[in-house]
Amino acid sequence: MTHPLVRQPGPIPLWLWNGSEPGVTSAFQPIVDLRDGEVIGHEVLSRGQGTLESPHELFTHARMSGYTWELERACWTSALRRISTLPEDQRRAPFFFNVSPDVLSDPRFGDGSTLALLERHGLGPRHLVLELTEKAVIEDGALLQRLTRECSEQGFGLALDDFGAGHSGLVTLVHCVPRFIKLDQALVRDIHLHDYRQHLVKSLVAFSSSVDAILIAEGVETWEEMTVLLRLGIRHAQGYLLARPAPIPGRPTEAFEARRRVAMRALLLRERADDSTVGGLVIRRATADATATSEAVTNLFRDAPQVDHVVVLDGARPQTLVTRRSLAAGGGRQELPLVVEDQMAVTALVGLAMARAPEAVYDPVVVTDAQGEFLGTVTMKQLLLRATELVERHTAK
Repeated sequence: MTHPLVRQPGPIPLWLWNGSEPGVTSAFQPIVDLRDGEVIGHEVLSRGQGTLESPHELFTHARMSGYTWELERACWTSALRRISTLPEDQRRAPFFFNVSPDVLSDPRFGDGSTLALLERHGLGPRHLVLELTEKAVIEDGALLQRLTRECSEQGFGLALDDFGAGHSGLVTLVHCVPRFIKLDQALVRDIHLHDYRQHLVKSLVAFSSSVDAILIAEGVETWEEMTVLLRLGIRHAQGYLLARPAPIPGRPTEAFEARRRVAMRALLLRERADDSTVGGLVIRRATADATATSEAVTNLFRDAPQVDHVVVLDGARPQTLVTRRSLAAGGGRQELPLVVEDQMAVTALVGLAMARAPEAVYDPVVVTDAQGEFLGTVTMKQLLLRATELVERHTAK
């Protein structure tokens, strides 16, 4: 349960305010629409001084000292001062401000002082999106619903931050009905190595589309992550791969933009193909390098009980397949797995897969792009379910 913030007695310390000067600095990280490379907003990040430079150390120290509200005001003041000096075209994209539940539920947030602070810098609620973190939510659902409704009525945008990091994200999602849902970076990190996460993200993409919410992947750091996220349907992202936080709002690097265009062209070509192709089913699975020893591959299964199979790669090309079943039977690596391109029709692949030898008929199918580079695998369960959907769709016409 949240409680109104109570300021500690005595003067406000210099690490928070030095007279009228906030003791924090602001940085901005762009949120990018991967379709066209345009920036749809900037997350505002705050940094302290000295040993409190880290945001985690800064906000923890403020909470322990009883200065959470004063710190939030310092962060807002620092950021709004910077934003107010920007050219008009840079001020149009909304700025995403993290707001703790304690601050949101504090009477001082809704007493008019927040709107007055914005107005003092020539800004309004439409310029801001309030990010509510799932890591620290308001347990009172009715209170959360009322507070977020009031914020929406005032013109603020709403985002659910760190989605997937806590236990009550779905409850918070229902109560605040956010325009933006930001996937926690714990879901994004190394997603190309975790098929369970890929299935989860794919379902969240479908959900966000159905409720007209914008899903944003946070903390994207590698092209392996980006490539899988694109294939899963993620269209908005933020992270070091795109651009690092900077004192002035900026855009992704030129190197990122050049590679983004190539990736999107390839993706759009696949999307324009018939929706019954295998590419739409692909999930990136666990892989091992061709130089890995048999013991190293065995350890992959031992350390990850959820892994059903591992694809051994020679560079970017699939070489062999190891299934948990074949490993337990002492068969080891399967030298000739079924490998197909992502543009193969689902119905054609079902026939091809079922024609395999009896002992291999239920093995996963390895999928590559037109250049023969590994994309992921498709299980027989996925294939049969999709084939059934296509038959039912055709019958219903």
